[in-house]
Amino acid sequence: MPASARPGPERHSFQPDRFFLDRTRGRGVVRDFTGRLIESCLIETHGRWDHAIGAMHFDEVFTYDDGRLDTLNWTFAPDPQGRMIASEASVAAPVAGWSEADAYRLRFKRADPRLPAQLRLTYDVRFSLMEPDLALKRVRLRLFGWPVAAMTAFHRRARS
Repeated sequence: MPASARPGPERHSFQPDRFFLDRTRGRGVVRDFTGRLIESCLIETHGRWDHAIGAMHFDEVFTYDDGRLDTLNWTFAPDPQGRMIASEASVAAPVAGWSEADAYRLRFKRADPRLPAQLRLTYDVRFSLMEPDLALKRVRLRLFGWPVAAMTAFHRRARS
């Protein structure tokens, strides 16, 4: 039997405006370019749809084990072609996401407060839906094109 005809779990593409519409909780680990563990964190998100502007507001809070907080306040809205465009105050420009097979990708530049202000890390983010309420996130961070760190995390939709 060809692989495409074999029975198995149905795979769906990740859609951020659906998955993050409400609350999620998860954990992540950050490793340097050699694979050494740098830090770990709790991740909580809260998404809500704003009917007045036709966009989703999405707050993402990272609580690192040393107590440091990093909060991103995203807005996701469809562009004229129907793709989701994201914006966040700490990100250089609006970010166009795209689907790649069953994954959803984002790429953007963002300053890191631990680096000199003029330097921006490139974030290459990939979300994959593992189960209807569970997503895997992989983030690769680069500086001047060189890998410096990577995060692996999961987000699970919170039960109401």
